[in-house]
Amino acid sequence: MSEETLRKPGEMFTSSVLKKATPIRQFIFVSTIGLICLLSAKYIWQSQDLIMYAGCFGVVLYIMFNPWLCLLTDNNKKYIITSIILYFGIVSLMYGIIYLWTGKFLDNSWEIRVILMTASFYMLVAYGMMMGLKLLFLDLSDGGL
Repeated sequence: MSEETLRKPGEMFTSSVLKKATPIRQFIFVSTIGLICLLSAKYIWQSQDLIMYAGCFGVVLYIMFNPWLCLLTDNNKKYIITSIILYFGIVSLMYGIIYLWTGKFLDNSWEIRVILMTASFYMLVAYGMMMGLKLLFLDLSDGGL
């Protein structure tokens, strides 16, 4: 093998299809999954609690992978600002549907309040960790992480 065809450590990961997972695409994917879960909970299982948990699942699913995919972006500021705006969008969408279908919201549901607080805290900590990792381990010589 020649030097030109060898990949640097981490380069396979950074050149993968995951790099195309922009915050907007993540939002659309999570919204679709969340709405399928919400509709199933409402019309198939007809469960008020399952509606609440399905909506919270949509919020948690978005923030579970979004900060980690930040490692693959070239423009951190744009990615994070877009992600935070879309986080408020997914929270509004999922919790709005929960409120419309069950009447539960932050002021009358302890579970929703705790999940929103912990998800928001996780998002801030995970973004801090990702920025720290990028600053410490970023290889600026056209390689990967």
